[in-house]
Amino acid sequence: MQGEARGPSTQVAQRRARREHVTQHERYRVTLSVPWLVRGAHAVQDAINIAVSEVGTRVSKADTPHVDHCDIGIQMLSCTTCGTPMEAVLVVAETALVGLMLECTVSARSSEDAEQTSRRELGTAFDGTPLVPAGTVRADPHPEEE
Repeated sequence: MQGEARGPSTQVAQRRARREHVTQHERYRVTLSVPWLVRGAHAVQDAINIAVSEVGTRVSKADTPHVDHCDIGIQMLSCTTCGTPMEAVLVVAETALVGLMLECTVSARSSEDAEQTSRRELGTAFDGTPLVPAGTVRADPHPEEE
């Protein structure tokens, strides 16, 4: 090993291969509707805070190699009579149903693939909870990619 030239290290080669693999995919923003049940909620804001915290914990613990980032928000509904927007939260007897939206950035070949990938990778953390696609759009590239 007398200072002879060597090829790239294994780690560098692996990173390069991952980067090349990702560049074959597009980036999409997938929005998923998630119903979340909260027990012990005394008020609407308590239910929202608990739901966002619990869902955030599950998202952060999920094994998501193709899902880069998820934002959690509250679903909005409109009154059927007057059209006034309101949060999708119902609290009855200290039990709440909170409608959440997960907006995730996903590396995939197509919008359909992005929806399937997000549901598959996040679904393992949400056993028994439906993750319903509400929309998919092509994401803007990162500023460093422009």
